[in-house]
Amino acid sequence: MKLLSLEKYLLKNDINDEEFKKLVIEISEKLELEALSEGRKLTDEEIDYEYVDFLIAETLETLKDDVCKCEVECGVPDCCGTRVEKNLKKVYEMALYMLRGGISYEDLTQEGIIGLIKAHELFEDDKDFKLYKDYYIAKEMFNYINNYANYRKSAFKDYAEHEIHKDSHLKVSLKDKDKSEELKKLEKENKEKHIEEMKHLEKRAETLFDYLNLKYRLSEREIEVLVLYYGLDGHSKKTFSQISEITKIDEDSLDKILKGAMFKLSNVDEKVEL
Repeated sequence: MKLLSLEKYLLKNDINDEEFKKLVIEISEKLELEALSEGRKLTDEEIDYEYVDFLIAETLETLKDDVCKCEVECGVPDCCGTRVEKNLKKVYEMALYMLRGGISYEDLTQEGIIGLIKAHELFEDDKDFKLYKDYYIAKEMFNYINNYANYRKSAFKDYAEHEIHKDSHLKVSLKDKDKSEELKKLEKENKEKHIEEMKHLEKRAETLFDYLNLKYRLSEREIEVLVLYYGLDGHSKKTFSQISEITKIDEDSLDKILKGAMFKLSNVDEKVEL
């Protein structure tokens, strides 16, 4: 099953934890990640490197691999990290694919970790855990993004409603009485224009913050570079020269792509096009 198909299903079906477990067992196939946006390339002027969160980079650098490094059985339980720790890379990888404008990457990964822990508690068998964990990670991230979208939709509609009705019960002041008819007419026209704009905003908010209309933060290329550079696909971290060979992108361009992507992960894009 593809990630977007799961998101669309969750949008249409409000299911509880028990129903979700039945669903993933019924699907019984690996969740397929897919990058769906080319995204917008940031210019050097737009990237303020002072605001790149190096804690995010440090976190990505220190994530444990999903395969134990021990050459022989050492007899120590979880010597290379717990099952949850060894699958944190998957959380951080999936968050790259699901990250939307206005969403904090750090917050999104925390929600994904909650999903990972739920899967860990539900599926004792490693084979089942490996197959189903991605669905639980995606579900928690979906809930977080969808709640954000509904909150923003409600906030914009409330603002528009307030602007439309805020002057309807105001008393006429002495200053208003002294205004010329021409000025009163101009103010009335401006007010009517503003009300029309607010009605448009109210209507626009109905679809603007629908889950499927939220813009992806990262492009397919940015995701690919981040995954390879930090080894988020479970493989070892790649050097720039290795990434360049895989992606056919020169190293100078790779550096810009990586820095731009890290800037996006460090900041929340709150710009809204109305």
